[in-house]
Amino acid sequence: MFWGNVKFMSMQYTLPAMGVPGSYQAPGDEGVQPSEGLRIYTLGRFSLVRDGQPLRYARKSPAKPLQLLKALIASGGRQVGAANLASVVWPDKEGDQAQRTFETTLHRLRKYLGDDPYLLMEDGRLTLNSDRVWVDVWECERQMTKLRGLLLHPVSSEITAEIGFCMDSLIRYYQGHFLSREQSSCWSVSMEERLRSRYINAMLALGHFWEQQGLPTKAIACYQKGIEVDDLVETFYQRLILCLARVGRQPEAIASYRQCVHVLSIVLGLQPTEETQAIYHSVLTHYRQQAG
Repeated sequence: MFWGNVKFMSMQYTLPAMGVPGSYQAPGDEGVQPSEGLRIYTLGRFSLVRDGQPLRYARKSPAKPLQLLKALIASGGRQVGAANLASVVWPDKEGDQAQRTFETTLHRLRKYLGDDPYLLMEDGRLTLNSDRVWVDVWECERQMTKLRGLLLHPVSSEITAEIGFCMDSLIRYYQGHFLSREQSSCWSVSMEERLRSRYINAMLALGHFWEQQGLPTKAIACYQKGIEVDDLVETFYQRLILCLARVGRQPEAIASYRQCVHVLSIVLGLQPTEETQAIYHSVLTHYRQQAG
């Protein structure tokens, strides 16, 4: 099973297991449908859509209420203690002052989102109501957990179709890392890194699956999407170059290698690994021989 170590930033990088006991699990498949309730997008952007219409700001952006919402999602979105949320959103406030600020901001957030039970408060814990709220993070978590289970089954037409659905959903909804356009905060880093690791793992596993099925074009789509979202994962380039060469798209394979060289050099001050260079020279030599 291709679900373990990958080359990352020219180093070995061990990805955490997906769906391990005790890890955060997204709410189940039940809940809000595409055109109803509240939809929250946090991957590569932050936007809110209520009953099919984007939420607009009447005047200025309600910064603190939205920060509270983001912190709630970063904390899992379910049964998150009010005191914990207050401590990360308002680290300079304590005790009663923190509690009053939390309650005031929660009231403002409810008012902004509309008259609907999107947020549930019980025993001092705040929850996003999954019956009325859809979150892209939850959807991607569901699809990645589902994918891992599917890849453990013997291949059949039904399993292949389900894996294709997982791929389409991940490509559609994972538009970038968690709150990537926001200023990084200590409370968002954990979610960002965990999702990032799972996503890299999932796209590599998907690409490998399609290669095994003799469908390099589908694998190419996975590797290209992986590079689009995280262009420092060298394994994406390695597999992309090989798949492009396999389907006769050697000029694109060569261009992908040059992109890898450029990104690693500019961002990290590194050259591709010997393995990547060997792949490139093999493809280049074969291409020149074909060209005559």
